[in-house]
Amino acid sequence: MALNRASAQQSKSLEEFYGELRSSTDSISASIGGGMLELLPLLKDICSDRDAWALTSLMRLWLLPADDPSAPWLVSVMAMPGIGFQVTYRMSAAESPWPDALVQGVAVDEADACRMVRIAMERCRGWTSR
Repeated sequence: MALNRASAQQSKSLEEFYGELRSSTDSISASIGGGMLELLPLLKDICSDRDAWALTSLMRLWLLPADDPSAPWLVSVMAMPGIGFQVTYRMSAAESPWPDALVQGVAVDEADACRMVRIAMERCRGWTSR
């Protein structure tokens, strides 16, 4: 079980995608790329007991429970230069006050972001631990 690049975006690995951002001449893009590169190995560790597929969209990393771009995009994380990481998840239908309600928070560092992503993966109910 692991964090996998979604087959719909196989042209670049996650490391290549965020590495290109880190090499950008734009300082914000470069900071986002660098922050995400530091986070990726830790995210892979927290996915060791479940499969997750990753898509990137507008510099944000989205985690899906299946290798299917039409599967629900449940959890996202993005580095926020000078602030930390923004973590967002879609609430489960049973807990959502309206369709597709989102919970969003800010993590101060990589460890906090991983803790929040782990909670998000549990609370959105898209994954089951094995």
